[in-house]
Amino acid sequence: MRRWFSGGLAVIIAGCTMGPRPIPVADARMAEASGVPLETLQRGNAVFLTQCGQCHALVPPDAVKTSDWHLVIPGMCWNAGLTQADEALILKYVLAAKKNVRRHG
Repeated sequence: MRRWFSGGLAVIIAGCTMGPRPIPVADARMAEASGVPLETLQRGNAVFLTQCGQCHALVPPDAVKTSDWHLVIPGMCWNAGLTQADEALILKYVLAAKKNVRRHG
């Protein structure tokens, strides 16, 4: 739990200090690049936008290392009372968005 908390805190702090950056929209290019169906990415994006932003500033997916997302998302979802299905959607979205930004950004 301590590992999750420190990782989650780092993500929140990073989101607060970097200023407003756009959160990528799930699109066909992202779905093709990631191999994840577009509908899944759109649902993950919707959960990310509606749930994560309730407690802290949204952090762009490319602002956090992949290994950190794998640590932070489960803990944040547990803390927020989200389902494992929502957790999976968020993780698929942020990893696909991160990959898409690196390829096209």
